[in-house]
Amino acid sequence: MDPATSVNAKQRELWNTQTADYWIRQKSALDKLLQPLTDLLLEAANLAGSEQVADIGCGTGATALQIASALDDGGHVIGIDISRKLIHSAVRAAEEAGINNVAFIEADAARFEFDKAQDLLVSRCGVMFFGDLVKAFSRLRKGLQPGGRLLLAVWCSPETNEWYQFPMQCVEAFSETRDSPDYDAPGAFTLAKEARVRDLLDTAGFKDIKLASHHPTLFVGSTVDEAAELFMAMNSIRTLLHGAEDALQERVLQHMQEGL
Repeated sequence: MDPATSVNAKQRELWNTQTADYWIRQKSALDKLLQPLTDLLLEAANLAGSEQVADIGCGTGATALQIASALDDGGHVIGIDISRKLIHSAVRAAEEAGINNVAFIEADAARFEFDKAQDLLVSRCGVMFFGDLVKAFSRLRKGLQPGGRLLLAVWCSPETNEWYQFPMQCVEAFSETRDSPDYDAPGAFTLAKEARVRDLLDTAGFKDIKLASHHPTLFVGSTVDEAAELFMAMNSIRTLLHGAEDALQERVLQHMQEGL
């Protein structure tokens, strides 16, 4: 198994176990947290109504469903995700909302072949987990119509993201464990550096590359307890506290509540 295939297999396992359960359990809170990013994508998309759109790493479907709702009868959305659990959640959400011009597919987007060329590819924090980024984006580009567009929302560096820094600092206040993001490994901050994103997209064959930094206010909860629960359930926090005694976890939780 080549390294990229191995990484993708690990991501499939990760996103079909506890991480998927977290996203499904916290779906409402996470959709609210990430809504400003979806708003930015929708604004940049400037949809005409009849586009064929693919949402890469669609998760539980929030962005795909909002795009589908903005299209007319000729428009259609495909949501692609490697997680069967998240795809099932997205399908249920579409059925409950009565949105029919969207389909959700369990697949590895790095290897996916579109039956029909797309006018627009979008992703809300769903493209940072490929084993081979250049190959993945090269394949995605081939799924676009001539003149088609790619719109991505990805996280900037950790130090610019308070939603990430705050819970990390709460853990570090009581533990010697430190989080050091690996920018070269699949993860939230893989595409945090502008130069890397520009070089990646250029190498993959994209043209007219435009990057912009945005700093929207993110909603982390209606109450202190709700926000603290969301932070404590984050994969990065669970990893740092893995094996920690209950008393330590309780101190971290209390510190979060006091700081919110």
